[in-house]
Amino acid sequence: MGFFDKFSSNTELTPAIALATSMIYMMSVDGEVSDEEMNYLAVKLYAIGDAEELVSLSRKYSKKQDLQAFQKEANEKLTQDQKFTILANLIDILLADGSADEEEQELFFSFSEAFGISEEEIQVYIDVISVKNDLASFVE
Repeated sequence: MGFFDKFSSNTELTPAIALATSMIYMMSVDGEVSDEEMNYLAVKLYAIGDAEELVSLSRKYSKKQDLQAFQKEANEKLTQDQKFTILANLIDILLADGSADEEEQELFFSFSEAFGISEEEIQVYIDVISVKNDLASFVE
């Protein structure tokens, strides 16, 4: 073991790291991560483990892998249920501010395509999360 080995990024992709990494990619696509997005991420990650550690590990992982390599590896390691869960969380982040920018949509559908999930299969999730996030009728 060399002196610098302890500083290298040998983070293994786990389902939890795949979820965190996917969410960070979506939150970062517009170049700005809002407080609401960070709060959403923290709540989701605390439900499955140490949120700070998962964010740290996912950042290390994403520095060694580009998006396409990450998506390919995630597709190979995740179950179908885990892929749908990631996509549902990405939709929630994407629609949290009430709009879906083109670059956010492109990133989302790159995940869907990488996971082998068609637009038709995911449409019901988009519809439900759109309704969930539409709070305009509650504003007076």
